[in-house]
Amino acid sequence: MKTKKEFFDDFFIRLTDNGFRVERIMESDIAAEVYDESSLFCVITQDGELVFEKYESGKARALEQAGEEARAALACCTQAPFVDMERMEPVLLTGGSYIKVFESAGTVLLCRRTGLFGYEFVTCQKAFPKHNSRKYYRELLFYDPAQAQDSFMERSGLKMAPALTFSHDELRVLVSCCARCVMLDNELDSGNESRIRALMARIEESLPSQPELSPRNYFQNEM
Repeated sequence: MKTKKEFFDDFFIRLTDNGFRVERIMESDIAAEVYDESSLFCVITQDGELVFEKYESGKARALEQAGEEARAALACCTQAPFVDMERMEPVLLTGGSYIKVFESAGTVLLCRRTGLFGYEFVTCQKAFPKHNSRKYYRELLFYDPAQAQDSFMERSGLKMAPALTFSHDELRVLVSCCARCVMLDNELDSGNESRIRALMARIEESLPSQPELSPRNYFQNEM
C-alpha cells in the first residue's frame, strides 16, 4: 500500500459489497461513517481505527474481514517489521503515538501498528528541545517498510551514492588516452607522469587478462 486513500477506496468498496452504507467524511480525524441500514454502526478514523457506535459481533466481524481482505490485496505490512518493538522508546507526534526504531544524525524512523492499515512508518527530523517546543518536524508517512527505511537512510546521510562503473570498452578508451598523454605532452613533469602510469596500472587490474586489453600493450602500441 502506498497511501491511505488507496486503502480506503478498496476498503469502502468491500464494505458496500457486504451491505453497509459508507459516508465519506475525509476531514478532521474522521475518514468515514459506516451505517447498518439507517443507523450508525461504526466510525472509521483517519489513523485507521474502528470506533463502534453499537457492537454486534457478526456485523463487526464482517467489517473486520473486509479490512483483512483489503490489507491482503494491497500488500500492507501486517507482521512486526522490527524485533523487540515493545522495548523501544515511545514518541508522540501530532498524528498519534509511535515507537522510535532508528535515529541517526537528527533523523528518526518511527513505527506503529494501526487497526486498519497494518504498520505505519514515519521519517522525520529531530529538533533541539532547548530551542524548540516541537520535538519533530518534516514528517514523511509510509506504509511500505522498505520505502520507509530507504527514506531514513537517505535523510540521515547513511545511504551511499552508487559507485561509478565503466565497461571494458570505456576503460580501454581511458587507457589509450593516458598513453597518448604520456607520449605527446612534452610539458608533462615526472610527478604527473608517475600518477598517470599508476592510474593505468590500477585500470589494468580491472581488465581481463587477455594481452590485447593490457594498458601496457596500449602504451607500447602507441610508441
